[in-house]
Amino acid sequence: MTRDILHDVIIVGAGPIGSYTAYLLAKKGLDVGIIERNNVIAKNINCTGIISNECLKKFQFKKDVILKPIRSIKAFSPSGVFLRYEADIPFAYAIERELFDTEINRMAQEEGATLYLNTKAKEAIIDKKGFVLRVMTEESEKEISSRVGVIATGFEFTSLKSALKKPSEYLYGIQTEGIMEDIDDVEVYFGRNIAPGSFAWIVPTAGKTVRIGLIVKDKPLEYLKKFLQTPNILDRLMYSDYKIKCSPIPLGSISKSYAQRLLIVGEAAGQVKTTTGGGIYFGMLCSEIAADTIYKAFQTNDYSERLFKQYEILWKKKIDIELKSGLILRSIFSKFSDHQIDNIIDFARRDGVLPFIKKSDFDWHRGLASYLISHILKKRLFHKK
Repeated sequence: MTRDILHDVIIVGAGPIGSYTAYLLAKKGLDVGIIERNNVIAKNINCTGIISNECLKKFQFKKDVILKPIRSIKAFSPSGVFLRYEADIPFAYAIERELFDTEINRMAQEEGATLYLNTKAKEAIIDKKGFVLRVMTEESEKEISSRVGVIATGFEFTSLKSALKKPSEYLYGIQTEGIMEDIDDVEVYFGRNIAPGSFAWIVPTAGKTVRIGLIVKDKPLEYLKKFLQTPNILDRLMYSDYKIKCSPIPLGSISKSYAQRLLIVGEAAGQVKTTTGGGIYFGMLCSEIAADTIYKAFQTNDYSERLFKQYEILWKKKIDIELKSGLILRSIFSKFSDHQIDNIIDFARRDGVLPFIKKSDFDWHRGLASYLISHILKKRLFHKK
């Protein structure tokens, strides 16, 4: 086994969070290596591909990644009653994830980061001298050394059990693509027979192409097939490629996102919206904190757990209350019957909730969650039929 590669920082995972972290660190002058197990960037992505207006503006992504601006959304109750919201300007965008991921990685490489494709991380070893990653390439097994390691693999990191623990709870996100008539709004569907405790979606992208999927605790394929056969979907679905993609989504953060010489970012740390399962925006916000923490470590020559703990303190200060609020809302919602969900949608349509929804933020859900919970309690919508 050879140990012939040395970097300041090794990042495992070339998704948007890993690549953005690499970009920030390389821009600060650090020598960064990015390890990617696939032979291309953005292979086999399972993502609804929606980012907010706030996210697009903050990170200044190229407009080329946008497939469709999103101005309206319909929320369907189990009985088929819907609430429609339309904004004057786009509040979100459906994006081309492959191009999005590739663009962020290109930014990192332009700043000097080195990308290693077809390189699978096998084991991480951390000691006082550094962070060593054992990897398998097409040719051989190698050791890549650095002073600091970053895990940004998403939820799938079984090969690195020695370095970190997975979130204890998770859901499954499953999705396919199709061609559909008469679809302008993003459509969201609720119901215990559709996606118990969660929701299903139809997201229009380019032309008549749509992404159709749902989030559930178990039996994702069974629920997706059933959803595709519902009359409101089947009557409009002209074609589906039935290339189904399914992956776990962490529900809540991991117990510890740092160690000596190591930080964990993005889905791997559970930095995912607990309401919708979206991970791009929160992950990128946390990657900024990670990059600042690592740069401070290099400036002070201090790679201790004590210093790296500051990363977790800061990212939790930024988003932890959002994660916890979402978990509370999800816990309450998961207990609702279809009749109760019907009541909530009907209540929202006629009882002054829509103006509050219009004022709410696409990324930050705590205010809306608190408002809905308090009004549901006040109106006694928990009453079962």
